[in-house]
This record gives sequence, structure tokens and C-alpha cells, in this order.
Amino acid sequence: TMKLMNKSYEGGLHCIPRSVLISPELTTQWSKKYRNWHYHDKHIIPPNPIIAGHEGIQMTDVPTVFQLPGDETFYMSFIGFDGTGYQSFIAESSDLVQWTKFRLAMGYGEEGLFDHGGVVLGAYHYESYHIDAPRVLKKANGDKFLSLYGAYEKKNTYEPDPGYQGLASSSDGMNWKREKDESILSIHGPGEVSNWEKHSIYQPWLVEHDGVYYNFYNAKQMPEWIEQIGMAKSQ
Repeated sequence: TMKLMNKSYEGGLHCIPRSVLISPELTTQWSKKYRNWHYHDKHIIPPNPIIAGHEGIQMTDVPTVFQLPGDETFYMSFIGFDGTGYQSFIAESSDLVQWTKFRLAMGYGEEGLFDHGGVVLGAYHYESYHIDAPRVLKKANGDKFLSLYGAYEKKNTYEPDPGYQGLASSSDGMNWKREKDESILSIHGPGEVSNWEKHSIYQPWLVEHDGVYYNFYNAKQMPEWIEQIGMAKSQ
């Protein structure tokens, strides 16, 4: 049960039999070397970073660290919400603690398009998805980097329903643009939209495996406010 703004919302509607779940013992074994993290005592990206030309940011969210082929620098994309909408920014670091050179990566879409209210980069196409692999961006056909992204048509509120998803591209990993003018996934399709996702579709996460692209995304059903994870695929 989730409590939000003095209301209680029950868990998801789809239950998975315990018999098909990974056992607690196996989960403990697999996760052993990834435990014992600790919190850094300060923000590495503050909620109101100072970015020239983009003053007035009130909140930051969706940090996603990646690297570029042949480059040891760490890059992080994140969104800045300025009270009007979302834009995606990028910073860079050599140690994952000190971040500098904040810059706009992808701004608002044109009026009337599905991403006019904001863009949320982060579902990047990587060279490898192995759990131990560095998250290095992969160039599709040796030409350009790709990312799915969450988007909003409306402005002047945080996460305005319904959300959309788009496809973005970049030649350098720093400057991103919309690759297609149409949304690739939303409550309007393509395909059949089920009850559990009919009110809003949010942020994607892209995985490539054996030549197939999998889009794991969360979606919302109202008025219950139940959020669940879906999967779409493309070849």
C-alpha cells in the first residue's frame, strides 16, 4: 500500500506466483559484491543547479551516468524542472563525485508536439548490458547514438498526465534531438492500450538483446493510482 497526500493506494493488480520468482538465497548470492554502499554527505547535483541561460531550476531528477566510446570521462544526464516543464541537461566528472560543465542536452519541443512540456533523457542504447559492464553508448549503424525518452505535452505542473515516449538521437552524446516527430508509445498507441496503462505512460528503459529492443516502462491506472511495469519490443 502506498500513501500519498493522505490517500492510500493498493499495490499492483497482477500477481506473480512465488514459484517463478528468483529465490531469496540466489538473490543474496548474486547481490553480494554490490552491497555495502554508503551515502555521500552532500548533493553531487543540487536541486537548483546554476546553469547559464537556464536559471530558475527548482528540482532535479532522473540521474543517468554513461560514458562515450574511447572516453574515460563520466557523463550524467538529469532533468531540471523550472516550474514550467522539464529539460534534460548533462554534466561531466572524472570521479563520480565532482560534477562540472553543466549544459543543455535536449530542451522543450515545439508547441503542439508531444514533448512541448518537457523531455526526460536516460533510456540510452548501450554497447553492453552486462551487469559488470560500463555503460558506454553505442552508435547505431556506426552513425548516431540513440535514446528513448519520456516526454510531456503539457506544461506548468510536475508529471502532467498523460506522458509520452519519444526517440532521440545524437552525433556526439552531448547534444540530442528528436529523431521522430511522432511519439513511439503513449496511451494513444500504437497498438492496443490495456486498462492498467490507459491513464499515463511514463519513463522508458531500453535494453537490446539478440537483436531485439525491449522497452521496459511504467504506466499508471487511475483513480486507484496504481503504477506497474510494462514491456514493449521492437526489431
